[in-house]
Amino acid sequence: MASPTTGLTDAGGGSRISAATAQQLIGTYKAEEGWPPDKTRAVWFSLASIGDIQALISENGGDGVEIYFGKYPSDVDIPGTPDPAYKGKVTLVFIPTLATPDGGHQDLFPPTAPNSSAAARTNAQSFAPADGGDQGFNHGGLCPPNCPTMPPPGP
Repeated sequence: MASPTTGLTDAGGGSRISAATAQQLIGTYKAEEGWPPDKTRAVWFSLASIGDIQALISENGGDGVEIYFGKYPSDVDIPGTPDPAYKGKVTLVFIPTLATPDGGHQDLFPPTAPNSSAAARTNAQSFAPADGGDQGFNHGGLCPPNCPTMPPPGP
């Protein structure tokens, strides 16, 4: 249900937008930030993956998800990476959030490890969670290299 004040369908986390608004937002980003051919400009997730994200949130008692920009290291193999061409590419990482007493949201776990510097990343095992649990979500289809044939919206 839309908020009578803002018109948003979910005043705490977003709303549906028109195709024209989506095109304007993407076009503005493209015009101001540029889309070099080797840089990530979109990440695709299947409907099944969206269900997995929702299940991950529910399994952890979450109330939503924080979406972070991340980047695959150029010099380290991350377990489960679906395509070797993803090395050095920007990606999206979903971390479930928990409601806080003041009405805010707190990430289920910190978005960066205490020793997440490049020097600390000497092997792929440094990326495995200490408890072995799957508490975040990643591995959507990156564009590039997996871009649709339809031209992107915007100028």
